[in-house]
Amino acid sequence: MAVDVEFLWERTYAPIPCLAQVATGDEIALIDPIGGGPLDAIAALLADPAIDVVMHAPTADLTLFALAFDVRPSRLLDSQLVAGFVGMGAGQSLGTLLQRVLDVRVAKTEGYSDWSRRPLTRAQLDYAAADVEHLFALVDELMRRAAERGRVDWVLEEHERRYGPAARLAPDPLEAWRKVKGHGRLQPAERAVLRHAAAWRESEARRRDRPVGWLMPDRTLIELVRRRPGGPAALLSERGVPSSMREQEAEALIRAMDEGSGDPPITLGPAPPAAVQARLETLTPLAQILVGARAAAVDLAPGLVATRDDIDAFLTAVLTDGDPADAPLGRGWRREVAGDAILDLAAGRLGIAPLARAPYLAEITLPGS
Repeated sequence: MAVDVEFLWERTYAPIPCLAQVATGDEIALIDPIGGGPLDAIAALLADPAIDVVMHAPTADLTLFALAFDVRPSRLLDSQLVAGFVGMGAGQSLGTLLQRVLDVRVAKTEGYSDWSRRPLTRAQLDYAAADVEHLFALVDELMRRAAERGRVDWVLEEHERRYGPAARLAPDPLEAWRKVKGHGRLQPAERAVLRHAAAWRESEARRRDRPVGWLMPDRTLIELVRRRPGGPAALLSERGVPSSMREQEAEALIRAMDEGSGDPPITLGPAPPAAVQARLETLTPLAQILVGARAAAVDLAPGLVATRDDIDAFLTAVLTDGDPADAPLGRGWRREVAGDAILDLAAGRLGIAPLARAPYLAEITLPGS
């Protein structure tokens, strides 16, 4: 089945489903949760290992199903992700891919509609149906092109990494501290306290169905962890604490911080030595250029291969005698495309030079290698 969901996600913790579109074979169904149409059966099919599920850029949709039904697809193909492996670029919209791949043009005038209002217009219904009408044909053609290039294994490996059993589709409260801005400036013991404080905020936001930042801004949470107010009244008087926060919530947050104070400190690992950092400042930009050229040479979106952070983490592992396979560039298809070349670059076995015409970059085997 092909699935898409129109939702609102502005004032709530979880996306609010407003309309679900499902295609099976030649049939398209539009299901109205606001009007009482249940999504339970769709959630069950999504998790059924006998069902091939086709979606486009489904991260938010999958978060919705994970939070509401605790399910994830067993067999999923994401048309946007597959397109990145066959020369279509990363992050392409569905309308763009339909036009480029199938020469199908669909009206995309209702993208910013308020899908919670009723009745829905004929234009909205047509727009919604078009989101799943051509997904089977689109994915079939994209996978055919992937097979032509010998990249089906790459596609499946990347889907497993992003959407497989080890991928987290719903937030884990005990991991929420990693997204708190400023956590890197805390001491290891303070970071253990933050872990529990952020977990309380995440769980409370989900319980109340409100955005996390509405309960407590990151900056305020960091300062509370540092200052450790002695009681609810002291916490409520701290700068930045929302005036809507109640005493029992302040008590719960203090209990969470107290619990964290008994945990082992959380270290982020030592900073690379100065000499390694100096090498990284030179190598990382060069490796970025190399990744871009190698991705272009095999018709891959560079961002699909590696971000700057991915490259930096890979090189840091290489230069500090870590295990390169711990980084995405150190294993699988990414190593095949660019990882081994970056290893040669770091070891002085490979040089790069600009060219005046395509492919615009030459890889040079250096003397002594």
